[in-house]
Amino acid sequence: MVILLAAGLLIRAALYFPLAMFQIDSDGVLAGLCAFHIGPGHYPAFFPGGTRLSAASCYVALMFFGLIGPGRVGLALTGLTWGALYLLFMLLFLRALFDAKRACLAFLFAAIPSEQFVTVTYVPWGYGEIMASCAATLWLAALWRKSGGLWQRLFFGLSVGLGLWISLQTIMVALPSFIWVAVNRRHTVARECIPALLGVLAGSTPFLLGNLANGFASLTQNWASRPVSSIGQVGQNLAWLISSPLAKLLFHWYTGLDSIVLIAAYALVAIGFVDALRRREPDSQPATDDDAVKLLLFVVTSCVLIFIFSQAGSARGWTVRYIAPLYLVVPLFLSIGVSSLSRRSHALAIAAAIALLLPSLLQYSLPGSVLRSRLTAELKNDSALRDVLAQRHIRFVYGDYFWVYHLSFDTREQILGIPTYAPVDYLNYADVAALAPARWAMLGGQDEVLRWARAVGARGTIASDGDLSVFLADRRAERPGLLLERLRRIFQRGVSR
Repeated sequence: MVILLAAGLLIRAALYFPLAMFQIDSDGVLAGLCAFHIGPGHYPAFFPGGTRLSAASCYVALMFFGLIGPGRVGLALTGLTWGALYLLFMLLFLRALFDAKRACLAFLFAAIPSEQFVTVTYVPWGYGEIMASCAATLWLAALWRKSGGLWQRLFFGLSVGLGLWISLQTIMVALPSFIWVAVNRRHTVARECIPALLGVLAGSTPFLLGNLANGFASLTQNWASRPVSSIGQVGQNLAWLISSPLAKLLFHWYTGLDSIVLIAAYALVAIGFVDALRRREPDSQPATDDDAVKLLLFVVTSCVLIFIFSQAGSARGWTVRYIAPLYLVVPLFLSIGVSSLSRRSHALAIAAAIALLLPSLLQYSLPGSVLRSRLTAELKNDSALRDVLAQRHIRFVYGDYFWVYHLSFDTREQILGIPTYAPVDYLNYADVAALAPARWAMLGGQDEVLRWARAVGARGTIASDGDLSVFLADRRAERPGLLLERLRRIFQRGVSR
């Protein structure tokens, strides 16, 4: 198992080094931008942009910046920290649930999860923390369920409390974990809960303090914590869950042959899983399988119900991250199914395991992959763009959030990225840019930036940034606030057409 843990850590490390862009790059640098502003009088409880995710990564990034200086290496180590904790807690959980052989098999699927799960969790943008927290809660629940020691109950509560701060999404796993414990210890759980409750209160202190200062915005102003607006929306959310987030999480769904292979492998494992439930031979460890199946069903039910009954489930687009905690119990399903298949045919079980692992692994942005080459080239192009901007003494760049916001991090806020869509200007850079006259630029498609320039009467030159173009205004903006207001009105008119 140590070898599997080391392999999982190496895969995670290879996602970060050598350095490249993150797949969701502007979101990926928010923890670093937040860390720049931590100091006397400003110790945020929540991630930039609201009260939905904790600022835990901001403080971890600040620690690494203090050790090695601010930059992408520190951000990469921040993400790797959460990835390592996820792997460690998953290993401890699976070892507490299964015997060594079954735990190794289950951990193999945890260490090499689906590509979409990796994409959600490797970027230091709040979701790696969620998975690490949920894995810790599962481990402590497994310990409490077996023996109920004082420290196990106390630390279970502490993990749940910290999870509430990290994200209310951790309830998807915390609630069914407690139900799983309570079902097994129904005669003693009532009196055992007091240390757990004390742990919840202690762990959720940052959540409570942050909300006291913001009128409990995590509940009142957090769209993800609000219920759906109608029963009809529940049905629409369920259809969306099945057709998009869940399909992408498990099967990629958009990668052709890989999806077909994964779907076939899951179907085969499902046959083995059902067979394992029906078999009750002495060597099949039915008690252990029953424990795992109960937890699996509790977590899946919790994740699905919370998703479809909340406004998080009503969001459309790339929403895999909102159902990602479900994946923590997928290794239970896979290990039980593959183990069952191995009793019929070792070759069939091995083929099923390879068909589950290899397509996902090949989709990771590991060194040597097509995706990693593209992300590396984008980082190189971005470095060249920053050199051009610095030479022209550019103070701010206007453009799509995903194209410009990371400039603020890589230049230590010497050049500000101003997004076209005001609500995603999480650090309020438009207000900062408005304070003084400054040289400026715009980034986007060539036709787009020229249209923007004509609309505001600006003249300048065009330079390239990979597939994009940067418009460099030849005169500084004397009233940057007014300029940005006009540009954003132009953008809104274009969106509303």
